[in-house]
Amino acid sequence: MAKEEQEAETEESTGGGKKTVIIFALIVLVAVGASIGGTMMFLGGSEAEVAEAAPVEPDKPAAAIYHSLRPAFIVNYNTGTKPRMLQTDLTVMARNPGVIEALVDHSPLVRSRIVNYLTDQDFFALQTHEGKENLREGLRVMLDDVLSEHARVSGVQSVLLTSFVMQ
Repeated sequence: MAKEEQEAETEESTGGGKKTVIIFALIVLVAVGASIGGTMMFLGGSEAEVAEAAPVEPDKPAAAIYHSLRPAFIVNYNTGTKPRMLQTDLTVMARNPGVIEALVDHSPLVRSRIVNYLTDQDFFALQTHEGKENLREGLRVMLDDVLSEHARVSGVQSVLLTSFVMQ
């Protein structure tokens, strides 16, 4: 009987050792899980939480990109007996970086077309607000057409007159 009691005690002691190992393993797993969860929480959480926190607005337009066409454009006009002159700085606004790249790549052609367009304008009409607005819109359409034809890209949003001097 003494032998049976020793075997029972041995089984209990080894069974208790297995329980300790299992409990220790569970504690380690819980600690690792808590560590991963805490790291994700501090770094921004899961993708679902990020999507809820910052919804994407599909209707929001891209940021405006501006490109100044330097140097200034200087055009001469003959109005009767008195020579006249226009000096203007232009800035192009687009929302597509490809439009600005095409504008830079084709700058000799763009500058030539702008000079021709400015030369064709009526000097006295440019002195009015409506004349300047018509000039801006005409330049926008002309630049968009040039880039569409030669660079296969369009999207000139606006042409801004950043300096406009008439004499």
